[in-house]
Amino acid sequence: MPALKLTIAATVAATFALSACSNPDGSANNQGTGALLGAATGALFGQAVSASHPERGRVLGAVAGAIVGGAIGDNLDKQEAELRGDLGGSGARVVNTGDHLIVTLPESITFDFDSAVLHPQFVDSVRDIARSLQNYPDTLVEVIGHTDNVGSPSYNDNLSQARAQSVANVLIGSGVRSSRIEAYGLGERRPVASNASASGRQANRRVEIVITPTR
Repeated sequence: MPALKLTIAATVAATFALSACSNPDGSANNQGTGALLGAATGALFGQAVSASHPERGRVLGAVAGAIVGGAIGDNLDKQEAELRGDLGGSGARVVNTGDHLIVTLPESITFDFDSAVLHPQFVDSVRDIARSLQNYPDTLVEVIGHTDNVGSPSYNDNLSQARAQSVANVLIGSGVRSSRIEAYGLGERRPVASNASASGRQANRRVEIVITPTR
């Protein structure tokens, strides 16, 4: 029982410590966050697989988990910085959630209204994203199309799917393995702003590229 209490206490402490994992500029330090999560999970795993020496198992598991979790977080931070540098000034936005990266491509820079043909002047930016994906191959990529609520739901589903596929086709054509990419449309089902205003509808018309580490 004391060993179990120790493990639970360590896990709780690590969870609270996640909020302290930030860089001096206030941005998220995902290497530190990943290391803490990995350590807590690894400790529990180590205890489970080392019944004869639970204390040793927890220590070994925590070390292994911290190494893996820290490496994932570090790669996310590095890829975020790389993408921000490559896409700076393009109008694309990069968000690092700590678990994955979300690259948002607004309609205004990617497609004409009611069109699924990618703007020729933005193709190079998508190729920059493809190059980054090749630099970090241990990730899965979701390309998700979104629309506003103008038009029928079925029409918006088809348009969002076609736009997502257009972006995915450039990624694949630029060397990213198709097995890593899933492209689909959500139509009007996941707005980020109110469709009651023109600016809100414009914000909702977008393609998101979600990059998730696999290890």
